Amino acid sequence: MATPSSLFPHQKLDWLVARLEDGVHEKPDDPGARLELSRALLSRGLFHGGGEQQCNRAFGTLRKVLQDDPASAEGHTLAGLALVGMNRPDGATKYLDQALRLDPERADLRLALGMLARVQGDHGAAVRQIESACRMAPDAWETHTMLSRALLDLAKSQGHPQRLVERAQYHLVRALGLQPSPDQQAALFRDMGITCMLTGRYREAEKFFIRLREHDKFRTTAMYHLGRVAYELGKYNNAIQHYRQYLREKPDDADVLSRVAMCWFQLGEHSRAREACNQALMREPMHLDARHALGCTLLEEGQTNDAMRVFRETLKEYPGHLPSYLEMVRTRRRGGDGKWLAQALHTEVGQHDRLPPGGREGAQAHTRERIGVVLDELRALGPGSLGQVLGAIEHSQDEGLRFQLWEAACEMAVGALADAAGAKLRDPGHSFGPGVGAEAMAAAAALPDPVLIQGLHVDEADIKRAAVDRHPPADDVRKHREHLNTERNRARAHQAMVLLAIGTRRSAAGKALLRDWAEAADPELATAAWAALALYGEPEATRRLRDRAIQRGAVPVVERLLSGVTPPASRQPRRVSDGEQTRCSTCGRAPHEVNHMMAGGTAVFCDRCVLRVATHRRSMAAADDASCDLCHRTHFEASVYAYNGHHICSHCLELSLGLLEREEVDRFLEAW
Repeated sequence: MATPSSLFPHQKLDWLVARLEDGVHEKPDDPGARLELSRALLSRGLFHGGGEQQCNRAFGTLRKVLQDDPASAEGHTLAGLALVGMNRPDGATKYLDQALRLDPERADLRLALGMLARVQGDHGAAVRQIESACRMAPDAWETHTMLSRALLDLAKSQGHPQRLVERAQYHLVRALGLQPSPDQQAALFRDMGITCMLTGRYREAEKFFIRLREHDKFRTTAMYHLGRVAYELGKYNNAIQHYRQYLREKPDDADVLSRVAMCWFQLGEHSRAREACNQALMREPMHLDARHALGCTLLEEGQTNDAMRVFRETLKEYPGHLPSYLEMVRTRRRGGDGKWLAQALHTEVGQHDRLPPGGREGAQAHTRERIGVVLDELRALGPGSLGQVLGAIEHSQDEGLRFQLWEAACEMAVGALADAAGAKLRDPGHSFGPGVGAEAMAAAAALPDPVLIQGLHVDEADIKRAAVDRHPPADDVRKHREHLNTERNRARAHQAMVLLAIGTRRSAAGKALLRDWAEAADPELATAAWAALALYGEPEATRRLRDRAIQRGAVPVVERLLSGVTPPASRQPRRVSDGEQTRCSTCGRAPHEVNHMMAGGTAVFCDRCVLRVATHRRSMAAADDASCDLCHRTHFEASVYAYNGHHICSHCLELSLGLLEREEVDRFLEAW
């Protein structure tokens, strides 16, 4: 029988099926017995390796149920699920549509609809339907298992965004915590290992795959993934050993042979890397990873012409293979062939507008990627390529591409300015002055903090030397003092502008330095430091500046400047730290009574209230003119929900749920 934590029976299935078949034989007209038998058969077919045969048996049993009772929502649901298991989506749709009309609030129906959407390749619909099943049956391990797989499908289709992978991992943890049947644990461990790899937790992934080495069904898969984990951890010899064990079972896997080649490449064993590449290419002549690895190996061996030939042949067959194009362009740049790079840029830009658009995978998209590669290498050549980039703008009428080129030209110009300013800032004692300070402000985004900080170091000896070197000989002491005052003012203007440049970067190190100057410097430079801190949105800095403005009679000027430079309040709510004296706006709980709280705007939400809103969001839609109390988003930007007189949007819900889910995953992995 099904346990409280499952939708289907899983224990002693052979015995259970035999007993239920006897019951149906004794009472052939009992629909309850037939439904129970069909659930057991579906469990065997969907979850325990029975496959299409067992699903077909379940469907045959259900046809009798539906003949006697065409209004059985359970019968239609299970019949649709059986047809999904038989990979007959059209037939399944008919039964599941009827079940929806009869009883839409069934967890097994939502699970069936989600599994149908997976078969049809609609990953988003699969996630939405199985999420509904999870809300209706939160303690059923089947719903969490299937949701994790649907989320991984969706993540794969979108390039594995971290949030989707984390959600899949959370539901895997939930499924494992609900005591799934033992023969399901191995598959869940495999999926946990994969999600750990996708989130960069390679040590944890290694533990799951080591355990799976002893499992007959998953041993080969475990060796493959252990090879991947070892490679990511830099254990290239270990990776080769794992891959060799995998290749004993699947010697013709070109993917793994190309991975072995990359391991040898990383170890500097270029002849062995080339041999592994050739083995992969014997099995699959146009294997892209193997061809890329072979080209890289030939480059390292100094066989540049042969490497370029490999890359050209690859691009002839697969023009969208960016790694091959990247190596070609990078090789040209390393050889100092700026003329080739400029010609490549003009060629790619010139043909862009003539190509048909096609979304992320279209010809124009691939051309934009290649243009990005060329621009990166032109930046590395230096500002001498700026004219070529600006000239390329005229070869396209596509506004997006023109902006990409203009942005690259601006970055190159700023980079050139940063190089010039950086050289002066590294020797501030000889080059200080308001002009250098202005250059530092203009190029601050491209100047590292240490260079800017070094540019502040102007002392009295530097000022005295400048008073002599930068001015004609003084006739008397008074004239010399005038020169000193001039250079002292130039030094202070230089330092003030460098402080502002540091403020525009808004880094943590810069913020700490500015606080030191604000507290220790004389009033003039302290004011500059407070102005720089105002760029961080520091309320104390704004107050200090206003007080100073009142003293100097410059309130209108300072207010106008503050309105232009003070950053807007962050729309990202923050987590309430331990010990803060606050309470949840919706339920009144204190921080020590919950796992975490989110604060922002005019409200505080605890994780319990967030979970309640997430579970019942359908019935909690806020009015059309409502905005989130945490981040001020409206319905135009996100869905907004109302709960106990306060509003929270879907963005903040996901943020809080993500914290909750990551904490549960962390606890599971620590215990593991």
